[in-house]
Amino acid sequence: MIVHVKVLRALAICLVSVRLAAGADDVTIQRISGNVVDGFYYVDARILINLSADARGAVESGVPLTFAYDFVIVHERRFLWDENVLLLRRTFNLVRHALADSYIVTDTVADSHVVSPSLDEALEVLGTLSRIAIGKTSDFGPARALVGRARAQLDIESLPAPLRPIAYVSPSWRLKSTWHAWELLR
Repeated sequence: MIVHVKVLRALAICLVSVRLAAGADDVTIQRISGNVVDGFYYVDARILINLSADARGAVESGVPLTFAYDFVIVHERRFLWDENVLLLRRTFNLVRHALADSYIVTDTVADSHVVSPSLDEALEVLGTLSRIAIGKTSDFGPARALVGRARAQLDIESLPAPLRPIAYVSPSWRLKSTWHAWELLR
């Protein structure tokens, strides 16, 4: 009986330490807002990205990191499950250019590049979304109350194949924000 209690205590300590390690390096959506311009809905957001030591070491060694920003527009209903009106994923790549000793952030949809002299400045660029087109307001259906939800995360599937198994089991690679909601004004 005493052995079981000691094992349970050790297991609880391990679970708490793993949870603390996973929460120490995180992605946080600080603010998000949207507006309509010429019939299109655009989003602006500020996201704080804190890389874990493993992720920071990887990108400094030349491993490209891909961050995915997921946007969902939903019609919340009182007695039924929410209706997804629109689902969108935007990805941005972060890579170190060894010869120039700089970091490049690439918007994969717009195919635009921003070069930063330091990793911290590149993370600042990566966390600043400006005028991201979500979709046409006519695609949102009739005028009704809609809610936007957003999440930002490191896309583990985009890592090089030899690194993926490590990333799946290590909490230091689970860089993901919680869903952040905002009301759509049309």
